[in-house]
Amino acid sequence: MSSSQTDANPSEKKRKEGVLTEGNLWKAIWVMSWPLMLTTICSSLVGLTDVKVAGTLGPAQQAAVGISEQVLFLYMIFIMATGVGTTALVSRAAGAGDQPEVIRVTAQSITLSVIVGLVLTLISLIFARFGVSLFSKAPDVIAQSTAYLIVYSFYLIPFSITAIINAAFRALGDTKTPLILVGIMTTVNIIGDILTVIYKWPVPDLGVRGIALSGVLASCLGSLLAIAFVVRSPKLNESLNEIFKVNLDTLQRVVKVGIPSGLQRLAWAMSVFALFFILARGAHPTESLASWTIGMRLEGLVFMPLMALSMAVSSIVGQNLGAEQTDRAVRAGWNVAAIGVGLNCVLGTCMFVFSNALANSMSTDPNTVLYTADYLKINAFCEPFLALGMVLSGGLQGAGDTKTPMWITLFTNWILRLPLAWYLVITINMGPIGAWLAMSISCVVMGLLTAWRFQSKAWIKIQV
Repeated sequence: MSSSQTDANPSEKKRKEGVLTEGNLWKAIWVMSWPLMLTTICSSLVGLTDVKVAGTLGPAQQAAVGISEQVLFLYMIFIMATGVGTTALVSRAAGAGDQPEVIRVTAQSITLSVIVGLVLTLISLIFARFGVSLFSKAPDVIAQSTAYLIVYSFYLIPFSITAIINAAFRALGDTKTPLILVGIMTTVNIIGDILTVIYKWPVPDLGVRGIALSGVLASCLGSLLAIAFVVRSPKLNESLNEIFKVNLDTLQRVVKVGIPSGLQRLAWAMSVFALFFILARGAHPTESLASWTIGMRLEGLVFMPLMALSMAVSSIVGQNLGAEQTDRAVRAGWNVAAIGVGLNCVLGTCMFVFSNALANSMSTDPNTVLYTADYLKINAFCEPFLALGMVLSGGLQGAGDTKTPMWITLFTNWILRLPLAWYLVITINMGPIGAWLAMSISCVVMGLLTAWRFQSKAWIKIQV
């Protein structure tokens, strides 16, 4: 063996440490995916519990929780965008075996999470009433929503810290630690909901404030535990020593990668509001909006595994690019996409076959049931393309290519979906079926465009 070969081996071993960059690729996908799927289920349980418990207080309180969640989602966009930047940079550094870069990016991301959380908290406190008034004009709903949102504003800083630390762990290939954190937060949140609202303990008549307070306490506990996990992590513990050492170059890189992801989510959220506007002006607006709400909640069950797969492939692609294993990064994207497409073929078939039964279980109004069943049947055909788009978009983001998913979202939602929905719903009076068709068509195009971009391999050359 030559001396050059001998010298190369330690470097190769260092760069290929970890299950994500060596060994069986399917094992790497499985190791990353199953904890993330459980994590998304935990997050969904909290939302369902909040709404269910609020229902015991009355319709105004239940509506208040739903409206506040819409406002909070807009704030979460900025936190999630920071997480995307963190994942892309940390995974790339981890794959390259660049431990100082892992520490530097994690430290600056935690610093950024505190800044983002603080700014969002102040905005939420100042504009709480204004924000909820955009979604409702009923005085009692506005009052309940404002009370809920003011308390929940203090959730944003600790949640931001936890979310970014979880993103760093995922980027290193550790999805079990985030699962433990989210599992504990979920348990505390649900128990808190029950104690404060159902049993009225420790303070009676907290109402929706009790639900919000449970979320805040769970989030604070989660952030403290997240920091404790960082302290115990041999790969991340040094980052806490650098969180007060501002590195503008690293901060700018995290923000540069994260901003397009935030704009992508914002574009999607705004398109949802715009579609709400279109349906409200079409035939049978009340039943249309009710069926759309029900349909999206049911379809949300399909999103959960896709979100997990998207986050998993993001870390796998990022690490393998850092390790200069581009072929493995490409194969990872397509393999995870194949899992998502196969899963959604099954779920889409179930949506179609059981559409009438599902619709009848959610409403007693004949038109609402009819439109909900139509929603499920029409959108069932686009589910495989939804999987293709969501998973490969995660792969692109892991590579640092966050601009392409942003442009695809802008095009498919604002250039294709909304004008087509307006034409079908309003111009030719197809009613909600026109909106469902526009949604399905745009989803197919989104999946195909994302697959085309991933297949081009142009994202491999992007520097982060």
